[in-house]
Amino acid sequence: MRRRDVVVALQIAATYIGTVVGAGFASGQEVLQFFTRYGTFAVAGIGITTLLFFVLGLYAMSLGRLHAVHTFSEVSDLVMSKLSSRLLNGMLLILLFGVTVAMMAGSGALLSEQFHWSFGFSALITGVITALTLLLGMRGMMTVNSMIVPTLIVFVVTLFGYVWWTSHGTLIHSSIPITGVPHATRRLFLSAITYAGFNIGLSLTVLVPLGHVANRWRVFVLGALFGAVGLGLLLLLLHLLLVSIYPTGVQYEVPMGYLAKSLPPVLRYGFVFILWAEIFSTLLGNVYGIASELSRNATHSYFRWVIVILTTSLIVCQVGFARIVSITYPIFGYVGLFILTIILLSERRLIRL
Repeated sequence: MRRRDVVVALQIAATYIGTVVGAGFASGQEVLQFFTRYGTFAVAGIGITTLLFFVLGLYAMSLGRLHAVHTFSEVSDLVMSKLSSRLLNGMLLILLFGVTVAMMAGSGALLSEQFHWSFGFSALITGVITALTLLLGMRGMMTVNSMIVPTLIVFVVTLFGYVWWTSHGTLIHSSIPITGVPHATRRLFLSAITYAGFNIGLSLTVLVPLGHVANRWRVFVLGALFGAVGLGLLLLLLHLLLVSIYPTGVQYEVPMGYLAKSLPPVLRYGFVFILWAEIFSTLLGNVYGIASELSRNATHSYFRWVIVILTTSLIVCQVGFARIVSITYPIFGYVGLFILTIILLSERRLIRL
């Protein structure tokens, strides 16, 4: 394989990872709820999810090329009835906008708490940076994620190494006890499927146009593989870090924040930057996806929709991050899984690798 193909595959993987991860991922709350609470079985669940990230991610990226279209709504128009397609697209756009508002609120809360800026100004700063990045469309998003994702991986690996060193290598031997093992294994299996499914469902508006980034199928296979392995590695390391702060730390709303309090200043500030960067990367993917879909059959241009979406999000996010997450995130997750399931059932062609 040519060197350029490997570079493009890495960019695809970075965009994939950057779209999936978010505030819930970096905080540790997602990993705790979906995996760590199952104790010693968590690693098996992470393995299942990693495999699904590869298979479903590759499938989602293949849809655009398979049908020779550039947006998710065009795919749904081809594989289902017009009414069903409109309902599904409307549901997905509402879902993406809800997550966009949550990410905007999260950035405002994070920067205002850490730097004592006003909530509105903090959210506005993130919105402006997002708009400037999206001026370049998919290219801008891929470039930013190509910088953010490697930084994220290096930080998590460094953090893991620091905790391993300070715990004298006992981290890997720790575990969270669970009760009702037979039921726990069944719940973990469902949890692993649900986690992969709804994350891919939420990423469809970005993964479908990614199918036109390169000309060779092997590049997409490699990109999906790198992306899935990267996500699996991050899940595993975060799980082990959460185990290291059991039982006190996992009782916090932001478990990784509890861990960050005991870190040296460099790692503590690094955690703040990584959390903001993950919020930013998710915001990029969501706003790009919504703007691309809305501009397909509208008089307004793509970038005008970017401005409208960000402005509306800035207004709505004043409700507050904690309230938005507690009310809407459980709903968002299962709606995302439902959308992916409908597409999988409607699409009857096999991927031609």
